Amino acid sequence: MKKNVYKLTALIMAALMITASFTGCVSSRDDKNSRTDESKANMTGENGSQGKDDGNVTGDNKWMIGDPENPTELSVFLNHTWYPIEDFTGIIPEEITKRTGIKLKPVRATDYTQLGVLASSGELPDLIFTSQMMDTLSDPDICYSYNELIDKYNLDWEVPGELITNAKCYSPDENYYFILSHTATNKDWQKTKAVPMVATLLYRYDMLEQLDNPQINTLDDLYKVYDMVKEKWPGVTPMNFSSETWWLDPFKQWSGCTLQYFIMDGPDDKCRIAAKTDEFKDYLKNCNYMYQKGYFNADNFAWNSAQASADICSGKAFSTVGSTQYGPGSYNSIYDTVPDAELREMKPLSDYPLINTEIGWAATFITKNNKHPEESVRFMEFLFSEEGQKLTQWGREGKEYTLNASGFPEFSKEWKQSVEDNTNSTIYNPWFYFGGSKILEAESRCANEPESFQETNNLIRESYINEPWYAYATPKVNDGDWKVLYDKMVDEVKTGQVKVILSADDAEFERNYQEFINRLDSIHVDSLAEFMTPRLSEAMKLYADQQ
Repeated sequence: MKKNVYKLTALIMAALMITASFTGCVSSRDDKNSRTDESKANMTGENGSQGKDDGNVTGDNKWMIGDPENPTELSVFLNHTWYPIEDFTGIIPEEITKRTGIKLKPVRATDYTQLGVLASSGELPDLIFTSQMMDTLSDPDICYSYNELIDKYNLDWEVPGELITNAKCYSPDENYYFILSHTATNKDWQKTKAVPMVATLLYRYDMLEQLDNPQINTLDDLYKVYDMVKEKWPGVTPMNFSSETWWLDPFKQWSGCTLQYFIMDGPDDKCRIAAKTDEFKDYLKNCNYMYQKGYFNADNFAWNSAQASADICSGKAFSTVGSTQYGPGSYNSIYDTVPDAELREMKPLSDYPLINTEIGWAATFITKNNKHPEESVRFMEFLFSEEGQKLTQWGREGKEYTLNASGFPEFSKEWKQSVEDNTNSTIYNPWFYFGGSKILEAESRCANEPESFQETNNLIRESYINEPWYAYATPKVNDGDWKVLYDKMVDEVKTGQVKVILSADDAEFERNYQEFINRLDSIHVDSLAEFMTPRLSEAMKLYADQQ
């Protein structure tokens, strides 16, 4: 009983502390629609056009919402405990205010219970930037719908159909209460030379050269190289990974297995549980083979990303599972131990497509406590515009970056130095990307990679297929027991596969695998597949013309 009292007290105190941080920025619901004559004057110029032209923005400066000299301040809750900043300071935030007349007052979450407390108490800030509680916040009593604000204030903002579809899967009605950032369709990926953010395998090319550079085109080729590594360098582990993020996902793809929990080939097909397919068993078998051969250690299932990175940077591993988000620049400390090290990215080791499912990353909600809803929705339109996306993610064109012939940004010496010195967040602060672009993010990432990565990036991109209907149809909180069953299945798959992979021999593998299947059957996952069939059928039809 005492524990519950203490926990409740802690949550209340957390809510009070966060509310205090927003004092002066959050209005009551009674005056949520009030706007002063001064703010109205800032919205339009003498000729009726929006804003003022300060000489630094081309055209009629359509993004000038407030007054840069006396900016409209919006409070925002950053529901990401890992966020490296909590101040709207630096070159990019200053430029945002200069172009829009908007200034943000952010508060960063210290744990993921705080947002729920704020929502329950009704003491929400003007804006919420989050990748959690999307269905809870998609509530007309808590937040404004974007379509309502766009219509009310006559915005010329044509939100792409797929973004509306993405948001509506969380909505209790026909409105959409957010627009997801960092989205990209399959067509978008065909227009760039950048690579999607997916799991990959980085390896020591300098060590491969010492092995006379054997070709690696298949999993069997990789296993042979791992054997050679063990023989030549007994103290080096052929491969490591962490269970924090990417697990053993590259091997899942190379085994012909999907990355999602459901499989359905078309709207007239029946949904199947991916973990019960032959392809998933092949993935488990390949991973178990690597374990039995000593290519990785069981401890990896308890490692975080920092431990896996430190291991390869110390020269103790030949390869590591990471992602295309983290190129060789993320492992610079390896040169302190191995000055001649060269990291490269493994190309796909099978002809199977890399099938992913995503509909975006995070969302910015405009709460009913917000007394500047018009300014807020216009500000979000700016952040989702090409100008806003490039500014928030790349900085100022001509100063922080210029575009090369491939359309990739070439960053300034000062920007690169700040990245190397780990001062980029404080000097430039490119973290207010509430309308961030997945393509621009990928292009900036690839711009800093060596030429040796381009061929592999092309192969990964060409094998990549996004099937957003799986993310759209995944059970949500409003689905009640089906969401509970889905979460239970996810947990069983994540924890159960570890025991199978760590089987000591083939006979134990078969016993552990059957136990894994039996546990899935015991929670009736096939009934979940039946529930998902019509949902996926509908979702596939919704996205038919959007990919």
